[in-house]
Amino acid sequence: MKKLYPLSVLFLAVHFTFANPLINSVPGNGNWSNVSTWSLGRLPMDGDSVVIGAGKTVTITDIENLSTQFLYVKIYGVLTFSSGKLWINNGSTVIILSGGTLNGTGSSSETLRIGGVDKYVGTDGTLSGPLFANQTTSASPVGFSSGFLLPVKFISFDIARQNNDVLVQWETAEEMNNSYYELQRSDNASDWNTISHITATAAPTNTHSYSYVDRNVPHKLFYYRIREVDADGKYAITPVRALKNETGNTEITVSAGPSNLIYLHFSEQVKGSVVVRLVSSNGQTISREKFNEPVGQVTVGAQNAIKGIYVVTVADGQNLKFSKEILL
Repeated sequence: MKKLYPLSVLFLAVHFTFANPLINSVPGNGNWSNVSTWSLGRLPMDGDSVVIGAGKTVTITDIENLSTQFLYVKIYGVLTFSSGKLWINNGSTVIILSGGTLNGTGSSSETLRIGGVDKYVGTDGTLSGPLFANQTTSASPVGFSSGFLLPVKFISFDIARQNNDVLVQWETAEEMNNSYYELQRSDNASDWNTISHITATAAPTNTHSYSYVDRNVPHKLFYYRIREVDADGKYAITPVRALKNETGNTEITVSAGPSNLIYLHFSEQVKGSVVVRLVSSNGQTISREKFNEPVGQVTVGAQNAIKGIYVVTVADGQNLKFSKEILL
């Protein structure tokens, strides 16, 4: 039985909406460069979905040079530049949601740069959502465009190693006016090849699960992303997921989904059966499920759980033990 390690140990990046690497701003006001500002106790890094919550302000006062790294930044609150800079790679996206703002102090040295192009400069004033900027939008002072609305809500996006193959899974909701998905792969996170086209279900009232097995993937670092294409030709691209295709260690992540669902992701197929328990803060077992040789995403229902903090444990009855707190 392979050992399972918590998220902080290994490299695999998984899950789009509800799981790590989702990193939230924690205090009402914080500096981007302070680890105490962020929910994961570290600074944003390559592959993260960065969320600045409503009523919260994050200030950039220095040079955050992440020009080779991918970030997916969602601003519900305020992102402020005060003599600072944020440089991210050309696959990155910054979204200002309704009620969110981006501003500076009026200095031309304050820049938000995507792929070497300044999308915002301090002299542009205050920008209020809904707006977005990525590699498809123009340069400052019109680096942000309006009308950004995904016709699809991504609930999850996961990758997992399965022997010599890679299992890619994603789940969506609120599919409206979308046509198909392009699954894309890259070995450098810059040049992308489409490896599959998957027709969308396009039913807005249900959740939908999709999967694809990428066969005989060489044992090297690969990146995956999904290009969602609308019926009118517009498209959106998910954050990038990275998989170091080496065997021997399996990572597990746990996250909360809608309707008291719990998502577990196994980055590599487990050889054997595991038991997953949901335990309340007073030690009561709320649910218990057994999975045989799990790989990729599995879902555990917790419909009887009330709001609160719980512990999810994964064990095989021998030497495999994993636990993580989760808020439902």
